[in-house]
Amino acid sequence: MDISTALMILTAVVSYLIWWSFIARSMKGPRVWPIFGGLPDLILHSNSMHDWIADNLRKCGGTYQTCVMAIPFLARKQSLVTVTCDPKNLEHILKGRFDNYPKGPNWQSVFHDLLGDGIFNSDGETWLFQRKTAALEFTTRTLRQAMARWVSRAIKQRFCPILEAAQQQSKAVDLQDMLLRLTFDNICGLTFGKDPQTLSLEFPENGFAVSFDRATEATLQRFILPKSTVEVEEISSAWYGIQLAPKP
Repeated sequence: MDISTALMILTAVVSYLIWWSFIARSMKGPRVWPIFGGLPDLILHSNSMHDWIADNLRKCGGTYQTCVMAIPFLARKQSLVTVTCDPKNLEHILKGRFDNYPKGPNWQSVFHDLLGDGIFNSDGETWLFQRKTAALEFTTRTLRQAMARWVSRAIKQRFCPILEAAQQQSKAVDLQDMLLRLTFDNICGLTFGKDPQTLSLEFPENGFAVSFDRATEATLQRFILPKSTVEVEEISSAWYGIQLAPKP
């Protein structure tokens, strides 16, 4: 290797390290490593990602930014990620300036297998058309009233009796599983007019609910982690399970 080549490599390395140190100092979230950015920590905490993100949010005051891949140009284009749970930020993104935060092609590609081109996975005119259509069926008042009826009935007739039965029998209950079942039953009832009754004393397994949960988890993994670390077939098989599951 001649001197000029060595100098070019040294200059490139030094330039990158200066750029990386600037990026790393400007972010108060998880540690940003050279080249790999925040990817090592993402993979390390992939099985407890919700708790890890919540812990980072607590440490950073409710908002932080990280870089998935610390590579010049690529980082600025698509690797910078902002995570927030600040109510003011959420209102700004979801309501105040909603039009300024399109989902974009990457988001739509990740969620397409699960959400298709529906209102939760569309932008622009497509989203506006679906929103107008949905607005005819769901107003704030009717939605609140309908949800109140479904939730109140589920809590009185099933949620509380299950807790009382567990108390009388001195049995432990999985509260997270119960809340998931309660949410699933209410959403199905409100959206489809059919209560699958997955929240009951017998805790029956519902094929649709299980498959939907698998599809949601696979979508989250695909969204946060690089495609090379996620099995592409996982979400397809999960969604296939939803299609084959008995109707609730």
